[in-house]
Amino acid sequence: MNHSNEIAVSVAVITYNMEGYLKQLLDSILKQKTDFRYEIVVDDDHSPDHSREILLDYRDRYPDKFVLSLRDQNVGGSRNMYGVLRQCRGRYIAILEGDDWWECDDKLQYQYDFMEKHPEYVGMYCNSWCELSRTESVQRVRRDMKKPMVFSYRDFMNYHFFDRLPNSTDTAFFRNFFRDAPEREVSVFYKAHKMVWDQSLALILYGKGRVYVDPRLVSHHRTIVEKGGTNYQSRYAVEDHKVTDAYMYACHEEYMEKVLRRNCRKFYKVRGMIFAEAFWIALKSGKAEDREKARQIWKQRRKKWPLVWWAFYWGCGTVRRKITAGRK
Repeated sequence: MNHSNEIAVSVAVITYNMEGYLKQLLDSILKQKTDFRYEIVVDDDHSPDHSREILLDYRDRYPDKFVLSLRDQNVGGSRNMYGVLRQCRGRYIAILEGDDWWECDDKLQYQYDFMEKHPEYVGMYCNSWCELSRTESVQRVRRDMKKPMVFSYRDFMNYHFFDRLPNSTDTAFFRNFFRDAPEREVSVFYKAHKMVWDQSLALILYGKGRVYVDPRLVSHHRTIVEKGGTNYQSRYAVEDHKVTDAYMYACHEEYMEKVLRRNCRKFYKVRGMIFAEAFWIALKSGKAEDREKARQIWKQRRKKWPLVWWAFYWGCGTVRRKITAGRK
C-alpha cells in the first residue's frame, strides 16, 4: 500500500455537451481501486447543456478528488485538453473524454504497476471497445490485438491513420511531461488542430521514447455520429477536412524539425499529395479560414519547390480527369 500523500496519477477529463454520458464516465473513474492517490482534473468547454451542474454536484460530493474548471467561452477540444494537462500534478496522466468510460475497476492500478516496473517506456495504451453510434444503429468493434506491441517515432511516419496511433486515448497512461515542459515543447498539442489532438499527443510521446500497447480491454470509446449533429464527430463525417488535416500535418512536420530535431523527409514524402491537394482546394475556396490555412502551410514550408511540384501535379491530374470525364 502506498501511504504517500503524493498524487501519483492525474485523470484528465474534458467535457462539452455530454450530459447524457457524463455520470457514467465519472462513476467509472471513482470506482477505481488503487493503492495510490489520484485526482480528477476536469475542464468543461462552456457546455450549453446540464454538464456543468453534474460536474459541480460531483465536485461537492468528492471535494478531495476533483479539480474543476468551467470555461466562460468555448475554445475547442485541443486547447481545452491542453489546459487540463498543464494542471495535472500527478507523476502519471490518464485521459478520459466526456462520452467514454472505463469498464474495469483496476485500469489505473494495472497501468500504474506496469509503468513503475518498466521505466524504458514513456507511456502505454491498452485495447478498447469502439462504439460507433449512428442515428439508426450502434456498432461495437475492437482492435484485433493478440499480443503486446511497441510504438516508436518511426511509426508516426506511417501513412495510414490507425497504423501510427497506439490506440484510442481513453486507454492512454503516460509520464507527466506537461507539468514542467516549456511551452515550445508541447504547444503543437493545440496549435496543430482545434479539435483533433490524439495524433499530436502521440507525436509528443514518440519524441520522448517508446510506447507500450497492451492487448487487454479496459475501456469503451464512443463515437457519436448523428444527422444534423453539432458534435465534432457528426460534423467531421460530412465536412471536407482536407485543408485542416494538411495544416495539422504541416505543424507536425515543423515540430519534428524544430523541436525534435529529427529527419522528417519520409513524413513529408508520404503526405506530399495531401499537402498539395489541400493547398489547391484552399486557394480555390471562398472560405477565409481555408485560405489562411493555405498561407500558413506555405509559410511553414522550408523548401517551397516540392509543394509547388505536388500542387502542379495534382492540378494537372484534376484537369485530366475532367477532360476524360467530358469525353465519355
